[in-house]
Amino acid sequence: MSMILEKCTELNNLIKASPEYRNYINARNAIKADENLYSSLMNFKQHYTDVMQYTEGNPYDEIYKIYNENDDLLHNSTVNAYLRAESAFSRLIRQVIGEVSKDINIEA
Repeated sequence: MSMILEKCTELNNLIKASPEYRNYINARNAIKADENLYSSLMNFKQHYTDVMQYTEGNPYDEIYKIYNENDDLLHNSTVNAYLRAESAFSRLIRQVIGEVSKDINIEA
């Protein structure tokens, strides 16, 4: 078990040294420097999540409305950089999780 934990620590350090993580941290720090911008983005993301989770049927119209209402926010260069960096980092983490768990069968 200790070997697995050591490899996890190595993987953690590799992830933190990755361009995806460094870009994400830089973009996150940039957006958090502007409290109003950060708050607006977090409200947008929460509203988007709520619509996706709680809308019965196809949420297309509601999502379209949210995007239209937040057009200026979403075209802000700091917000755009953050969202791109967040997406790239999330994609990296999904790939890592996929590779770590590949071919592991937990069914009896």
